[in-house]
Parts: sequence; C-alpha cells; structure tokens
Amino acid sequence: MTSPEQARAALAEARRVQERARRSARWFTWFLVATGAVSIAWITAMEAVWPQGRLALAPVWAALFLMAGFWMNRREALPLGAGRSLMAATLTWFALYLVVVGPVTRWQWGTSVPAWTAASAIAALPFFVAAWMRRRA
Repeated sequence: MTSPEQARAALAEARRVQERARRSARWFTWFLVATGAVSIAWITAMEAVWPQGRLALAPVWAALFLMAGFWMNRREALPLGAGRSLMAATLTWFALYLVVVGPVTRWQWGTSVPAWTAASAIAALPFFVAAWMRRRA
C-alpha cells in the first residue's frame, strides 16, 4: 500500500508531466495561425500580384504545406486531434477558396489587391477558428 506522501508525490509528478506536455504542444496553435497568414499572402500573390504565375505558385504552396506537415510530425508533442483539426481547416479553406471566395472575387474585382486580401482572409478563417478553438481547449 502507498503512503499519503507517496500519493502526493505521484500527483505532483503527474501535474508536472501534464504541464510539460501542454507546453510542448502549445506550438500547434501558432502553427495554425501561421498557416492562415501564409495562405492569405499566397492567395493574394497568386490572384492579384502575379496571376499569370498561378501554375508556378500552386506547386510551391503544395510543397510548403507538405514540408510543414513533415515538420509537424517530427515535433516532440502533437496535441490530441491535431491532424483532424488541420485537415478540417484545410478542407474548409480549400472549399471556400475554390467554390465561393475565388470565383466571386475574380468575377467582381479581378486582380484588386485589397479585394483579394480581404477574400483570402475570409478563406483563411478556418485556420484562425481552429487555432482559437485549440487555445480554448
């Protein structure tokens, strides 16, 4: 049987390990925010700044996203449900850009930088919402 001192020590160790895991996984919130910010810059660059370079910029985005995924999986701690959060945000972002934001902005404003910045910020909302939800958890 364990003594009360051993139980207290075990609880203290559990709290320490829990806090260390929480600190180690805190990076994921900022990863989501950075992904949203980079997607705003990428869409604006691709649609307004250099529209003729779409075919060159799309593979660059895909390569960056793939490298970020590899980097993410090599981290010390990955929060529970991180992959699901990232996948849901990415799919929602892609659907918003492909089906709603992209066609409407291209049709109404052409290559206007302010319009594409605002539109890409709307499309990037899933990343920011996922980061906010993670921060609250």
